[in-house]
Amino acid sequence: MKRNGLMTGALILSIGGVLAKIFSAIYRIVITRILGGVGIGLYQLVFPLYSLCVVVSTAGLPMAISKVVAKNPGKEKSIVKKCLLFTCLISLVLSFVLIIFSKSLAVLQGDASISVCYIILAPTIILVSSSAVLRGYFQGKHNFIPTAISNILEQLAKLVFGLILSLILIQFGILYSIIGAMVAIVISEILSLLVLVFSYYKDKKKHKTTREKVDLSIKELFKDILPITVTNVILPIATFIDSLLVVNLLSINFTKEMAVFMYGLESGAVASLVGIPTIFSFAIASVILPSITQINKPFNRNNKISLGVKIILLIAVPCVLAFVLIPDRLIECLYSNKLNGFGVGGLNIAYRLLSISGIGVVFLAVSQLYTSCLQAIDKRMITIRNLLIAVGVKFFVELIFMPSKVINIYALSIANTLCYFTVMLLNHLEIREDFKLKLNLLFAGKLALASSVMIVVLIVVLSLGYGWANTILAILLAGISYLVTLYFVKIFSRKDLAGLKYKT
Repeated sequence: MKRNGLMTGALILSIGGVLAKIFSAIYRIVITRILGGVGIGLYQLVFPLYSLCVVVSTAGLPMAISKVVAKNPGKEKSIVKKCLLFTCLISLVLSFVLIIFSKSLAVLQGDASISVCYIILAPTIILVSSSAVLRGYFQGKHNFIPTAISNILEQLAKLVFGLILSLILIQFGILYSIIGAMVAIVISEILSLLVLVFSYYKDKKKHKTTREKVDLSIKELFKDILPITVTNVILPIATFIDSLLVVNLLSINFTKEMAVFMYGLESGAVASLVGIPTIFSFAIASVILPSITQINKPFNRNNKISLGVKIILLIAVPCVLAFVLIPDRLIECLYSNKLNGFGVGGLNIAYRLLSISGIGVVFLAVSQLYTSCLQAIDKRMITIRNLLIAVGVKFFVELIFMPSKVINIYALSIANTLCYFTVMLLNHLEIREDFKLKLNLLFAGKLALASSVMIVVLIVVLSLGYGWANTILAILLAGISYLVTLYFVKIFSRKDLAGLKYKT
């Protein structure tokens, strides 16, 4: 099979991820406008536990299975069958648990009315877990197109059906509108799985002459999958705990409704923006894992990880600068006055949250890549240990500072940023010897120059006027000036350019 190089594979996943994220961002922005601050707060309360159930049945499966497939050519059919059976059994149990305890969970979170949302979403756990197995199969064979297409279709379907149903049902009340959005998620997951199933059988038919004469034991299979799954479970569990912890801690100084409103601002409006740059880091990390697994020469392996870090920094740094320097323009451009409520300026709260959370983007992006690299060289338990330490730091900060009437919801953004920084630092300390990573001062200087040019252009254009049109124009011109500067300073060395083409 023809193999994609680092940049090709990352580019396919990134394009798919960007388009999917654009549809997702549009959906988040419009659904926030439809539901308002309180509605989006209720909407967001459902997802931490739902996401946790999804993660327990699928966490890290695409990346883990891609590694196993890459290590065991000829055993793909056995891998897919065993993983599908395993994940479907787990997801079926989780679906029933979610349905049975939906009422109790909703009451525990502070609003019994959202229990119906858990019931609607429960069946999608089975759909998502099946999709995760098939995505891992394709990524392990260095075929990233089915994953990209399914991601795009999933988000597009959620956008179209979600907005139609929520707009139609809003006349009956906010809860009905939220239910419409949940139904759209079920539809989107069905369509996404159908694309992957079709692609899988098409691929099997194409290679039907190749018969598998080997099998893979459960022990061999899950020796690689379980550690990666556990690593990917930790943050969703922390997010679920946040959904229980944050509202209750904020309720010490605010009403329950106000607490839900502020939580919705951070986890909905702000988090959706902060998540955009990590599409690229996740794509690169997904490509790096099976790729490094197959590389035996340390020189080629080190070049690939160094190149991955450079690409991530080139994407993350300008995004961080935008989040920190113009959070007010970004939030106003996207949400207008739809985030205000309870007599307070929701926009002002969101500005500050974005400026704090934005800093964590570069830490999260780099840590994703480092985690994949450690998993590729079988340092599985180290990634789990480092992430647990980072999550411990996160909860410590939240418990100490969130009850403060002054810091309140901002403690959540601060805690998340410190969490990402901690895991990045711990992983870097572990990885620097294995991959011989060194600080490249020339690269850092060129990146600083391009970022400075971008900032100057951004400030100048923004000073010419106000409004969403001026903001978009400023961002576009600043982005173009950044790319042009990178081109003229020749940001990539010959070794880097060779690495872009190098395949395995």
